[in-house]
Amino acid sequence: MPHWDRLYFFVFSGFVFAVLAFAVILFVPLIQVSSSETGESQLTLLADGQTVPMLLSLIPLVLAANAMFVVPKNGLPEKGQKINLWLSTALVYIFVLVSILSVGILYVPTAILMTAAAVGSLIHRRNRTVFARSPQESKSGLGGGKRRRNKG
Repeated sequence: MPHWDRLYFFVFSGFVFAVLAFAVILFVPLIQVSSSETGESQLTLLADGQTVPMLLSLIPLVLAANAMFVVPKNGLPEKGQKINLWLSTALVYIFVLVSILSVGILYVPTAILMTAAAVGSLIHRRNRTVFARSPQESKSGLGGGKRRRNKG
């Protein structure tokens, strides 16, 4: 697995869960139709012809993809990228709350993982610096590490 920053990992995981939720909406029968002639049958939203709920359920997927493309893979996000991440997270939560009774519950893992990324973007981290690039450049000659003192 490539070395990604933890924020990108959370946003990428949220995007994967959004794709899985949309796949469930597309392919899993969520509607149960009962009639006296044919009995009970289960339909997907696509087979039932409900295109508006399907198009609306693309909103969290687009928001998660937007956040994934904005957050850098190997570094800390800048101020504008953090704002974009927070707005995307808030809009995913609004979608989940508005559509909680239909398909919003499927996007809760996406909202949680994007929240983890947004909160993680507020934590200030120091950039890791390596002073000695090789064992020959280090003062101990052993490649860094903790030096021992001889205390008699």
